[in-house]
Amino acid sequence: MSTDLYGWLECRPEGRFGAEHVPWEAFSELRHLHWARDYMSWSALFDVRSVEPVNALFPDRGAPADVSDTVRRDSDDFEGHSHSWFSWRELSIVDWNAPCTNGLSRYWVRRWSRTQEGFLEPEGLAALPDELYDSAAAEFGEGNIAPSRWPTDGELLLGNEVYRPVSPAYRDLVPADGPWQPVFDVMGTLAELHGEDNVRLVVWFGG
Repeated sequence: MSTDLYGWLECRPEGRFGAEHVPWEAFSELRHLHWARDYMSWSALFDVRSVEPVNALFPDRGAPADVSDTVRRDSDDFEGHSHSWFSWRELSIVDWNAPCTNGLSRYWVRRWSRTQEGFLEPEGLAALPDELYDSAAAEFGEGNIAPSRWPTDGELLLGNEVYRPVSPAYRDLVPADGPWQPVFDVMGTLAELHGEDNVRLVVWFGG
């Protein structure tokens, strides 16, 4: 069964007496900026549709108590789950190079492609291709098919591609040029105008 992401960007313009006296306003529905059903990023950000234990950044925090009326109505009208949110300040201090799993991933591998010159170039994360399960069993043993059980220098070949075990970083699951880029760009612009604590994203999931 598929899952969909819903939500809103909210902004709290700082007023004469400080932002704490100004109610949050709905700025943009998330669907206008984020279109992908991207389970990898959802696992790193919210621990939704995770295929293995991940130290998610903002898991299941619920909706903010002072959420704007527009967002509250939209959320109440939709029987969603896994409500959460984060501010721009929280997002801006994330160490995207930090590992998001405890040790080697049991599901993801790093894929490398061999160039015409014979060099290997990283191509990002991938699930282990079905064609390589038998190879993994033969190379590392029947009980060691999961990449987390491979030797740290273990690798498998498939055509011009090489697959190696990896401890994925948050940036691997949420790439800077991926589907979240428009969302983060808009949040950053709003934060420059109104302050890092006065911009946030509120989300929930359906399905």
